[in-house]
Amino acid sequence: MNQQHPSMEVMCHVHNCKFNENDYCFAPKLEVNPLQGSGASNSKEALCTTFQPR
Repeated sequence: MNQQHPSMEVMCHVHNCKFNENDYCFAPKLEVNPLQGSGASNSKEALCTTFQPR
């Protein structure tokens, strides 16, 4: 079974991330994880772990 993955534009305003080009994320995949445990109640409790500094 071939699973289809979502395709969407992802905005990024972390200008020192190596995947940021003109405020868009060009990473091959995006990973977002909670800061603690297995869930988040708001955006401050979530973290883009795809980030890599330039």
